[in-house]
Amino acid sequence: MDEESSSKQLKISLDVEHAKCSICLNIWHDVVTAAPCLHNFCNGCFSEWLRRSQEKHSSVLCPQCRAVVQFVSRNHFLHNIEEDIMHADSSLKRSDEEVALLDSYASIKSPLVISMGRNAHRKRARPARDEDSGVVDLSCPQCANELAGFQCNENTIHLQCQACGGMMPSRTNISFPQQCLGCDRAFCGAYWYAQSVTESNSNPVCGPETFKTISERTLTRIPSCAHENNRHEQDDVISDWITKFNNREIDLSRMPLNHAEMMNAGTRICNDCYDKFVSFLLYWFRVSMPRHLLPPDASQREDCWYGYACRTQLHNEEHARKRNHVCRPTRGRHM
Repeated sequence: MDEESSSKQLKISLDVEHAKCSICLNIWHDVVTAAPCLHNFCNGCFSEWLRRSQEKHSSVLCPQCRAVVQFVSRNHFLHNIEEDIMHADSSLKRSDEEVALLDSYASIKSPLVISMGRNAHRKRARPARDEDSGVVDLSCPQCANELAGFQCNENTIHLQCQACGGMMPSRTNISFPQQCLGCDRAFCGAYWYAQSVTESNSNPVCGPETFKTISERTLTRIPSCAHENNRHEQDDVISDWITKFNNREIDLSRMPLNHAEMMNAGTRICNDCYDKFVSFLLYWFRVSMPRHLLPPDASQREDCWYGYACRTQLHNEEHARKRNHVCRPTRGRHM
């Protein structure tokens, strides 16, 4: 891997006063952005503001400009800036107790649709897709009808499904999840399946296969992302990986998913996270396999200095074939 392949970084100057939450007056922590005004706040601060507003008012107003908030989401770009500021000036960091308290308040994991417009809760006579304009109606089925004893009201916050784009009410007092534990994104398949709602002309709804438990899934292929897309390292599949994962016999520290320590075979995750999950387990089992049990070609490969972090394996077929990349880096950037 050549030094030339490293990416260039652009340095910019930023007044830290422009990176402060107007609720707590500190540098953002897990920053979220409200729309349409585009003001930014700590996740925990705005989550508490949202909770209190829902209890007392019919609409949620921006804490900074008092505009009606229609949408709020985590802002990953500003989160990187937030981390850079803390790295540059450690005096701005909060105490561990303050961070833990903010995290306990934070409820915004996936984009929330707080207000869908004045007529959002009226039953619509037209179909989901307007044949003339091609516009799809993404209203929520429970805004117009009571289903399983629940109907949305004017204060109901909605989640937008990351698979079909449809809306569902954000509900915390239910036994089935609405958000993937691996990526915190919202998926409607499990929710509408539990409500006995299927896709129709009136609303887009995902099938249950978009958001299934780990144990319900069948491994029909090795994900292309396994072993950094190196097909020469994708040959070793071990059948008892779910059992070992449940028994916590695997180091989860490098698993590329959120909340990995909370997962088990009964956890619902989306298809993308399942691919990452299987890829991680394939890597772990490949690392733990004794050399004498590997195929002859694999056991005779010399370790690459850059291990699993090697970029050359992605575009150099000869290098990918000749070197073992299921090992820790001994040179370059350690991941």
